[in-house]
Amino acid sequence: MNRRVTQQVAKQIAHQLQQSNGGIVYLHGDMGAGKTTLVSAIVKILCPGAIPSSPTFTIINQYAENIYHADLYRLWENVETKNPELVNQIMESTGLADLCVDGNYVFIEWPEDLKFGAARNIMNVTIQVKENGDREFIIA
Repeated sequence: MNRRVTQQVAKQIAHQLQQSNGGIVYLHGDMGAGKTTLVSAIVKILCPGAIPSSPTFTIINQYAENIYHADLYRLWENVETKNPELVNQIMESTGLADLCVDGNYVFIEWPEDLKFGAARNIMNVTIQVKENGDREFIIA
């Protein structure tokens, strides 16, 4: 993984989020693509004293009063169908819906079918691993 490119993308995303007073970032990509690495770089920009770590087992990590990082992989791994009722149950059971408000920075790995109709600033970041191991970042 090219750390320099990851850091540049992290700066770009952090800047956009700061300009918008927070937001939700959905992170898409295969296992090992670098989703957690990118979030860690962004969090260190937003909160230099933070020590980011993977929330794979905790589901949600909090790094500052308004910075959250969720990894929903374990919630989806045993679910064959992803339906709206199930998504709502997951949102309620994790408390994630309550965190997705203006002023918060919320990073969600493995978002699958989650949708926040009321949220103003949603960014989708897809990380694709090329054959040579380089990453391509697609921000929408």
